[in-house]
Amino acid sequence: MFLIGCSGTINEDDLIGGTWVGIAGYKDGKPEGEPYCAPFDEGIKFKDDGYVYIEDYDEDFEYWLEKKKNGIALYFRGENHYLSYFIDKINDNEIGLTGKGDIQKKESCYLERK
Repeated sequence: MFLIGCSGTINEDDLIGGTWVGIAGYKDGKPEGEPYCAPFDEGIKFKDDGYVYIEDYDEDFEYWLEKKKNGIALYFRGENHYLSYFIDKINDNEIGLTGKGDIQKKESCYLERK
């Protein structure tokens, strides 16, 4: 599945490999301030089976991308958690996330692949 993001295409293969770590907040396409995306502080690892390991929760979550009118949405569903963000691909090793929906709308995170 290929989806169009703000800075190019993004698909599941772009996310797989390495550990993504929140290093800053994300606003207007740029890193800004402190990261505000609690479960990604320790890092996340996307797998090729539709799951992502979130270290803060020590749990595998199901994830998927979905094209929306406001951009590409990235969803995470775990045993007791459901998270949703808009995702921008900055380059092969950097992505930006902004919270989607009322509960997460103030969250933002600039992640780097380690």
